[in-house]
Amino acid sequence: EREASNGAAAPSDPPPSGTPPYARPRRVDDPAHCFFYHALDLPGLGAVEGAWDLRGRFPDYVGHADLAGARVLDVGAASGFLSFAAEAAGAREVVSFDLDTAERQDLLPFAGSRFVTDHAGWVEMMDDNFARWKNSYWLAHRLLGSRARVAYGDVYRLPAGLGRFDAVIVGAILEHLVDPLSALRSLADASDDLVIINTDYFDTPGAVALFLGSPARPEHSYTFWQWSIALYDATMAIMGFRKVTEEKTTFAGTRPAPGEPRPMMPRVALVYRRQR
Repeated sequence: EREASNGAAAPSDPPPSGTPPYARPRRVDDPAHCFFYHALDLPGLGAVEGAWDLRGRFPDYVGHADLAGARVLDVGAASGFLSFAAEAAGAREVVSFDLDTAERQDLLPFAGSRFVTDHAGWVEMMDDNFARWKNSYWLAHRLLGSRARVAYGDVYRLPAGLGRFDAVIVGAILEHLVDPLSALRSLADASDDLVIINTDYFDTPGAVALFLGSPARPEHSYTFWQWSIALYDATMAIMGFRKVTEEKTTFAGTRPAPGEPRPMMPRVALVYRRQR
C-alpha cells in the first residue's frame, strides 16, 4: 500500500459509502434518466455518447502522473470518467466529488435571466438537471463495478471527514467558478502530494486572468475566466507547490450538431507537487 509522500503511513480507509461524508449509492437502470457529460464504454450498453470524449486519453489528461497506489480525489466528477479511469490506473482509492445543489452553481448574473429574476425557480430546475448528471455517474459506477466513493458539497469548503489525498484531480472546473483562487486553496489543502489541473489557457509570460464574460453572449453565462499558465504557476507556488509537468494537447469536445465531428479543444495538463 502506498505511503503518503511525507513519509507517514497512508490514511486508513474511510467509512463505507452511505456514511457521512459519503453519499449513499443510487440504483439507476435507465440511460434515459441520465445526462452523460463524458463518453463512456459501458458493459451491456456499449459506447455512450457524452459531451466530452476522453476515452483512451486519461494519461494525457492527468499529465502522465503515476496514480498507482494513490488515494485520489476527482473534483467535478460529472459522469465519472476520470474517477473510473483513475481506478483502472491502479489508484488505491478514489473519491468522486461534485456539487450537492445548484445553489453552489456560479453563473454570470445577466439582467433578465431566470438566474437573476427567479433564482429559487432556477435552482429547482437545475437540481433536476444535475440529478440526471448524477444518475449517469451512478449507472456507470454500477455497470463498471466501481468501488469509488462519492461526496457532494461545496468546492470552496470540502466536506469534513474526507481526509487526506495523494492526488487531487481538478478537471475543467476552474473556468466555471467565480473564485478559482479560493477553490484551488480548498483543493490544494486536501493534497499531501499532487494537484493535477486540466484546463483551457492562454499563452502569455505574465500571471494574468482573462475575463470571458461578454454582454453579447448570454448563452455563455457559465464561463468566467481563462488563466495564463504563469498565473497557475504563481498561485500554486504561493500555496507551496512546484510544477513538475506541463503538457499541452487537445481533447474531443462537444459536437456542434448531432453527427458532426467533435472539435479538438486545446487544453493543458499541469501537475504540481507539494514542497517539503
